[in-house]
Amino acid sequence: MKKINLYTLTFLAISIVILLISFFSFRYLYSSSKKDVFDSTFEAGKREAREIGKLLELQLKQGLSKETVIQNLQSSIVNTDTQSGFICMYNQNGIELCHPNPALIGRKVEKNSSEFILNNDKQFDFLEILNSGKASTGIHNFNRNSNRTSEIASFYPVEGSNWMVASHANIDVIEKQISDLYLTFSVVFLITSLLILGISFFLIRMIYKKYENQKNDEIKNLNDEVNSLTAINTQLHLIHEKHRKDSNNFTSEESSENSKKRIITYYKDELISLETSDIAYFFLENNIVYIKTCSGNQYSINSSLDELIKTLDQQIFYRANRQFIINVKAINNILVYGKNQLKLVVKPESDEVILISKNRVAEFKKWLEQ
Repeated sequence: MKKINLYTLTFLAISIVILLISFFSFRYLYSSSKKDVFDSTFEAGKREAREIGKLLELQLKQGLSKETVIQNLQSSIVNTDTQSGFICMYNQNGIELCHPNPALIGRKVEKNSSEFILNNDKQFDFLEILNSGKASTGIHNFNRNSNRTSEIASFYPVEGSNWMVASHANIDVIEKQISDLYLTFSVVFLITSLLILGISFFLIRMIYKKYENQKNDEIKNLNDEVNSLTAINTQLHLIHEKHRKDSNNFTSEESSENSKKRIITYYKDELISLETSDIAYFFLENNIVYIKTCSGNQYSINSSLDELIKTLDQQIFYRANRQFIINVKAINNILVYGKNQLKLVVKPESDEVILISKNRVAEFKKWLEQ
């Protein structure tokens, strides 16, 4: 899969998850907010009806006639009916005494023309609520043929009269206002979320691009090292073949005149002379220099590695590090080790890891190619 497709699919998957979570979250918030708004409307309607009712009671107690009080209320509410709600007043017989639309004054509420549902879900005829003369708050539903929408209505009886002050709030208008707000908020959130996701996508892409380039460089360097190592191993194989073909006259042809052809050592009480061509490597252990032959035998020697490397054939033997001098014939394989180091696999095997440091890799490669 191409990287751009991977990033695109990741972006789309994250976007879908966020949008789904947001959708269900908004639905929950919408339902919860709708309930809170209706509860607030109920309380506001109760308070408004009660306050106006108390004001009318005060006017009656001050000696104003009922006709004057009704006229005062009508003057204050005329033309105040809006789509969302209004104030009006009935008497307990169902006759409309005050209304923002003066043409409706005197209209009588007919029985079974509408229903009234209280908070406890009890259902009554609207006229029954007016006849009861009690404070009530609930949902006022009209018959279908009336072409009127449901309302939240709160009634408050005016003491000293048979009046019922009513506060009305249109349910459809309230729901539409909530829906419009919900829609506006959803669109803004959707645009903002997509913008944030898009910016985040490109920022993450830019950040990881640096690491991708670094990783690609490392892969390229590793491939170069592998190719170089392959060439070295090929060269090593050719060197081994050359040594096998020239085993009879290798020493005379390849060794310099000043190079040692034999090394004298001791084994118990026996003096032993070793051909340098039979020595796989020299190594230092516990401040003692040992010889490891190609056949696997091991002997100690009194000379130091520094002294030995000066007397050995530089084309055959190489000072790998402070602990080892290696015969080219003993190198079985060369591996990449750590960062820019080489690990020599020799035969016979060494108990210690033989490493060529990164500072000597170029020198070692040049030695192999000579």
